[in-house]
Amino acid sequence: MSTVVRRLTCVAAAAATTTAMAAGALLLGAPLAGAASWTRPPSGLLQWYWQIGTAKPGLAGLPPITGSYPSPGAAGIWDTDLFYDSNTPHAGIPTGPSPVVRALHAAGKYSICYVEAGAQQTSFPDKRDFAPADYGNYAKRYQMQGYPNEWWFDLRGFKSYVPGRPRTLHGAAVNIAAGLAKRIHWCALEGQDALEPDDLDGYTNRGATGVKGGGWHLTRADSLGFERWLAFTAHHDGLAIFQKNDPADARIDAPTFDGMIIEECNRYHDPCAGPHGDGTPYLKRGKPVLNAEYVQDGETTKKFCSTDVAAGISGALFSVDLNNAKDYEPCAPAAGTADLSDPLG
Repeated sequence: MSTVVRRLTCVAAAAATTTAMAAGALLLGAPLAGAASWTRPPSGLLQWYWQIGTAKPGLAGLPPITGSYPSPGAAGIWDTDLFYDSNTPHAGIPTGPSPVVRALHAAGKYSICYVEAGAQQTSFPDKRDFAPADYGNYAKRYQMQGYPNEWWFDLRGFKSYVPGRPRTLHGAAVNIAAGLAKRIHWCALEGQDALEPDDLDGYTNRGATGVKGGGWHLTRADSLGFERWLAFTAHHDGLAIFQKNDPADARIDAPTFDGMIIEECNRYHDPCAGPHGDGTPYLKRGKPVLNAEYVQDGETTKKFCSTDVAAGISGALFSVDLNNAKDYEPCAPAAGTADLSDPLG
């Protein structure tokens, strides 16, 4: 398919679902003073590209944003990092529209803003917005296994959150929400279309010393409350939102979230789709499911692409570092599906 046709198809798909009113928040019982709108992601099988680490911030650290299949430039959806997309030097805090997002939109792309949400990395430029107590005062107990510069947030105070009612946040959740709300607002300030909040599943992970729930004994109820807050806040700021992993919550989140990003559902035989599939609640609602498999785990497109395409999942092979396009191989959807069949032959 030609780059022009692919670009126009992506734009048309996005335009067909451009305005989503605050019904998503209302499904969660949110009392709203006014209506919010956001650009829903295009549905159907789409090539997507994901890069959240680069040698250089801005466009200089990304591959060409236009091109033909299977290059990243052919992808209709791009998922890139909030701070690396910033208009300020050295991946600083954004103060206005992002040159990266502006270029992506000019090329007809849908832009997703990657944000660390359920954990804290102290290398971020906004680290002063979070108190050390929010993530356990650097104690190893709350450290993410395998990531010495990352700690799980204390999300217990989100458990009883009622959308639109900040007084239902408690403890550390009050300050965490304030800091993350800034990040989400910066995504909107950059002009991004959607939010990808990472690390929603702390309750399924152990901290570095082996304590469950990221060291905090986090529960699924804590996670669900956190996800309610994220969805309400993103939509209130005019952003669509993707659920990141945490498939146990997909059935509850799917009515309100706008799509899902999953990692290695094929590698771990979750399964990805079907009666108990990770992405099934979203697929049933016609919402996009983006799947990433990693070359370092021995995955190849021959192993998973036919399964993903048959299920309606947009799959791609990446390097686990997500910092370059060297190992990138997107699945080629079957002829006749949205976005990848060339009507001009």
